[in-house]
Amino acid sequence: MTFYTVLALCDEYEINPKQTLVTISRAAEWVGGTTADLREGDVMTLDQLFYGMMLPSGNDAAFTLAEYFGQLIKD
Repeated sequence: MTFYTVLALCDEYEINPKQTLVTISRAAEWVGGTTADLREGDVMTLDQLFYGMMLPSGNDAAFTLAEYFGQLIKD
């Protein structure tokens, strides 16, 4: 559901997932469960986070996407 929601938001806000960079937060690094092994300060494209979320079921990647788009919608 996170993947679907983020794709819809990318379309709505005209965001290119291959070019948009996001910095991994400390909170995302410490999310429990399965991870994509992301580290605080890593800089990744949305597209890379999609892979991290979908292939190893990375909760850290999903959390990072939620943080980024939550802030975007809030502003």
